[in-house]
Amino acid sequence: MRGAAIRLARAQWAPLTALAVLTLVSALLAVAVPSRTTAGYDRAVAAAVGADADIRVRGEAAGSTAFSGVPSEAALGANAIAWQQRLPRSLSDVVGEPESSVTSPGNAVEGRFSRPRLLYLGWEPGTWRRIRVVTGQPPYNKPGQTSGDMQAMVAKAYADRLGYKTGDLITISGMSVRITGLYEPLNPADPFWAPRARILHPTVEFLPKTTIEADAGTALIDGAGYTRLTRDPRTKLTYEWRFPVRTGAVSAGQARAMGRDLDAFRSAVEGRADLFPCEVSTALDNRLKEFAGRLRTAQSVIGLASGGLVAVAAGVLLLAAGLLGERLRPVLGVMRARGASLRQLAGPACGLTALAAVPSAALGYAAGRLLDAGPPQTVSIYAIAVLVVVVLGVSAVTVLRERSGGLGSVTDRRDDLVAARPSRRRLVLDVLLVTLAVIGVVLLRERGASSGTDPLIAAVPVLLGAALGVLVLRVYPVLLRAAGPLLRRRSGAVAFIGVARASRQNLVGALPLVVLLLAAVVAGFTATVDTALRTGQERASWAETGGEARIEAGPLDDAALRRIRAVPGVTGAVRARVIDLASTATDPAPVTVVGVDVDAYRKLAPEVPGIPDSGVLASPLAARTLGSGDATLSRAGMDPIRVKPSAQIDSFPGQETGSAFVIVPYRMVAGATGFPSQVFVAGHDIDAKALRAASGNDVVMRRDVLRDMARLPLVSVVHDTFRDGALAGGAFGLLAVLLVLVVGARARGCTIAHLRALGLSRRQSRGLALVEIAPVLLCAVGAGWVLGLLLPEITGPVVDLRPYTGGFAVTAHVPGVSALLGLLGALLLAAAAAVAVDRAFDTDPGNVLRTGD
Repeated sequence: MRGAAIRLARAQWAPLTALAVLTLVSALLAVAVPSRTTAGYDRAVAAAVGADADIRVRGEAAGSTAFSGVPSEAALGANAIAWQQRLPRSLSDVVGEPESSVTSPGNAVEGRFSRPRLLYLGWEPGTWRRIRVVTGQPPYNKPGQTSGDMQAMVAKAYADRLGYKTGDLITISGMSVRITGLYEPLNPADPFWAPRARILHPTVEFLPKTTIEADAGTALIDGAGYTRLTRDPRTKLTYEWRFPVRTGAVSAGQARAMGRDLDAFRSAVEGRADLFPCEVSTALDNRLKEFAGRLRTAQSVIGLASGGLVAVAAGVLLLAAGLLGERLRPVLGVMRARGASLRQLAGPACGLTALAAVPSAALGYAAGRLLDAGPPQTVSIYAIAVLVVVVLGVSAVTVLRERSGGLGSVTDRRDDLVAARPSRRRLVLDVLLVTLAVIGVVLLRERGASSGTDPLIAAVPVLLGAALGVLVLRVYPVLLRAAGPLLRRRSGAVAFIGVARASRQNLVGALPLVVLLLAAVVAGFTATVDTALRTGQERASWAETGGEARIEAGPLDDAALRRIRAVPGVTGAVRARVIDLASTATDPAPVTVVGVDVDAYRKLAPEVPGIPDSGVLASPLAARTLGSGDATLSRAGMDPIRVKPSAQIDSFPGQETGSAFVIVPYRMVAGATGFPSQVFVAGHDIDAKALRAASGNDVVMRRDVLRDMARLPLVSVVHDTFRDGALAGGAFGLLAVLLVLVVGARARGCTIAHLRALGLSRRQSRGLALVEIAPVLLCAVGAGWVLGLLLPEITGPVVDLRPYTGGFAVTAHVPGVSALLGLLGALLLAAAAAVAVDRAFDTDPGNVLRTGD
């Protein structure tokens, strides 16, 4: 029995090898793709959170309230532990050790300086182990001291820049501070210093309630100095417990829970009764909210592509198992005719399949884990198990087909696509599949962008592809039957014979049509959405910049405008005057007036979307402020102008979306020369440094804006996944074609040998190989590619790319030239594979045909 099994395996080495290789590749991808995608999500959330992310508990207190709440360094640390214990699990898992500090208000330094100075007094126990005393000594304030100099240390960089040295006295309101020493950080790159730049060097701040710049710094004091500050009830101290978010600790799966738990932590902090009132301050809310929107979009579009890719892989495995079953049918028929039971048939059929699939699946899983593409995903194990069960199920179905018994199960009926009449059972299944696809699309469109990781997202493209596949399988035989009489009348026999051989394929032989169709759907969809994403970001960069460059200038004269236009690469420049804080006599709400020649601007930058024709244009908020009639806008330094909006404009470059602004002809504000200007620049290969030198102001380059958009978290994940998905789908499609060609090559070689004996040349044999495969390729790839192009429109709001395109919706889904060239290349590779297999199995008729054939 063992020898018979070995001989059977050797006879079926081609389909067994193909099934083993395809199972290994599928298992490898089932592990690597989800892990890599999840790792991309984790990198994206780390970038979105940022290296400076933290959660701060902040409170203010003065006098006895401050001292009773935090009387010592131990109490300061105990409060930090108390806050840490109140952190929900999702937050406590990602934050580092708490950092406690107490800071006085900024006090103006007395004296005459080139710029005002502010000095803060800080008690930061965590700084002492991170600094090195350069000169002098640490401060020592006597316990209970209420008068005299307050001893403190300042950074050496602060002292050098502002002219202080050890022993100097700094006088602030109501107190004199004696510098006892200077220090330097042990590691200036330590993340601890990122939110404490004022401790290391002077920073520029504004004086309270003014726009006057001042040099600010923090002087370090000891615990006794802090106690002295609490004795003054007028000095309101700021207490802060900072919990830094560890770099790389946040995963995409934690992001949503963190957003919810932040609200719970806020409630816990505000509800604490044994301490002065505190509140939570963090930038994580907005960052996580923005990331959640992008993540939902990424998961939706990647889910659509991944679902199709899984279906392609499953289809290829089903094809390999089905071809193995077809090769085993004569053997099983003979065994059944000799009295073998179905259980005895299951041994060679299911055993051979298991021998090829199970070890390959295990090896593919191990190889995927060794690649270390990302954190392992449980779904990978389930996917591999389902694929193996499906492959074994095909073998079981092959055995069940022999229950009628005898060789007649193999030889008595003809089951090719053209001759076979579809059964009622198949008709019901086809109608059910189409109905499920329609229901899935309707449900998916109703759920919209909130679908996220809904399994329905992955199922819809598979259902649509399968529904289209069964429709094509019904139309495909009709086309072949119609082509037969037409080709019969032609003088050449190659086309007629090729179509005739394509017509004799059975349902298993036509399964590559469905596989290729699904692969084309995946490739078309990924190419379309990828192009739409790039196009949307291109439009968004134009809308944000307003040209190839935008100069934010102060009052600008004609000479400066001429210098800008003379910069190499600049082909045109349009000036706009920006007057903010204008208002009407009846409504004090501020409105920004932008004076620009709209006609000249539209000619300069026609790529900027949403710019109406010339006239007075108002944003929606400004239109509500001004009303429907005439309105007069004025402010100091500007002559009153009378406007009546002729149209609304949602956005304009340089103005915040949703703000109140009015676009008026430039001549109406030309006399208001004391206000800032914007210059929109057109050109090519513009040197930003030269443009900045010519204008003397800040320059915003469109290419920089576009680059920043392309580097947004998750954008690279989407691009990489689409590229890999298209390549994997195309590779599986080519493997399906190659599998069918190789497995059927021996039988085809016998047929070609007969035709060669009748006068068929080698060149005609190559042409016949192309004609045989052409109907399947053209029908499958054509139908699948069209469905892939339409899939973004069919799924509707699920493919919402606005989180990546600055809010601009992209509706024109057209693939790029590179995608079309890739499609053409895949078709040429399939044709080359057909010719290569024909050459590899080309034999001399004298070595194949026997006497009497």
